[in-house]
Amino acid sequence: MNKKDFRILVVDDDDIAREVVGSILSKEGYSVLSSCDGLQAISTLMTEEVGMVITDFRMPGADGLEVLKSAVRANTDISVVIITAYGTLDSTLEAIAEGAYDYLTKPFKIQQIIIVADRAFRRARMLKENRELRQQLRETYRDLKLLKAVSDSENPCITADWIEKVDKLKTANVLSLAEAEILKERLIRGNGKQDFNS
Repeated sequence: MNKKDFRILVVDDDDIAREVVGSILSKEGYSVLSSCDGLQAISTLMTEEVGMVITDFRMPGADGLEVLKSAVRANTDISVVIITAYGTLDSTLEAIAEGAYDYLTKPFKIQQIIIVADRAFRRARMLKENRELRQQLRETYRDLKLLKAVSDSENPCITADWIEKVDKLKTANVLSLAEAEILKERLIRGNGKQDFNS
């Protein structure tokens, strides 16, 4: 995942504030969407893949808290940052309880927006890598059960396919070089259950 793949929705009824934040993030390499109010943002969240939302807290129609709730319902991994000029402890605690990733008070520094976006991007990338690794591990456990039968089959085409799968697991760092070599050797020798249980 690169920054262009990480889409950020900026929500603010203040046109200038929305354009400034959007411009800052675009210059940093992010794909930016914008909404002029909370209702439009909620609609966007239903139709677009978004990794992060930066929303004003007080807006007509639907406020930042409603945008936050909709965003988290749409995607539990989304990072939502609430920005407000009305920073109070109660609203901060309520936003955090609803799943806000961060909370900034106006006036904010440009660097604060960049830092929070970069942190959210790194978090999204890590979550994606973890999901992919878990999927690979599930597939590996399932496939290892089949590996014994493949080893017994002595069919060169099936064995070649499995050697390729073992190489992919090694490349993805699911298997070490030594583990991959042991599995490939067992496949080639076709020692089946005896070898796998040793």
